Amino acid sequence: MSTRSIARGLRSDNPAVIVRALRRLARLMGANAEDNKRRDNWQELRDELAADDAEQMLLKHADSEDPTTRELAVDGLAVWLGDAALVKLLKRAGDPIVEVRASAVGGLESWPDSEEALDILIASADDGEWNVRWRAARALGQFREEEAEDALFGALLDPDSNVRCAAGDALLHHDKAAILPRLRHLFDHPTAHMLDSALDLIGEIGGVDDAKFLAKVGGWTNLSQPPQVRRWARDASKRIKERHRG
Repeated sequence: MSTRSIARGLRSDNPAVIVRALRRLARLMGANAEDNKRRDNWQELRDELAADDAEQMLLKHADSEDPTTRELAVDGLAVWLGDAALVKLLKRAGDPIVEVRASAVGGLESWPDSEEALDILIASADDGEWNVRWRAARALGQFREEEAEDALFGALLDPDSNVRCAAGDALLHHDKAAILPRLRHLFDHPTAHMLDSALDLIGEIGGVDDAKFLAKVGGWTNLSQPPQVRRWARDASKRIKERHRG
């Protein structure tokens, strides 16, 4: 895929050509959905695009009146780590169009040292749209502040399972010794049916004592918990035991 043709498309006056170029750039520079990693040569590709003023065109298109163009331009800006890109993402994190807002929020994960980005992500973790909360939870995995951890524990009990799953994955990047006690306090949470990701997470990082407790929670005679909670607890206990045997 030619970076030169992408840059040429970004400079076009034809809206359809611009959108096509933005989609191609997203495929070229975007992170893999499975492991959230970019191509090995993404820095080289970014340098080639930068030489053709791609960043300036993305900044321009991020203010387009067309929502699709804004969304795709915002996605592209996430790979430019300069101040101009951050300012634009912070602005678009308040966009009235949900898809644009979600893309901007997700892109902020590239600025883990920015207090402004952290503030926006914490606020976005309470957004009214699940996909914005989902992107915020994923991004907060890159921030180590206590406020980020607090927001992720809130997201761990989000009504949407996608958000809960993202929060659990994000917390794996945080200090395990710090989050384990907080996870244990969730066992008596009144919304037990939303503990799927919390129990999955403790299965990833818990110790032998956690395995014993989870085995009791998951016991067939423990009728104080719904069947799915007992199943999650048994699965988590099994994974902890297997890990410690290894």
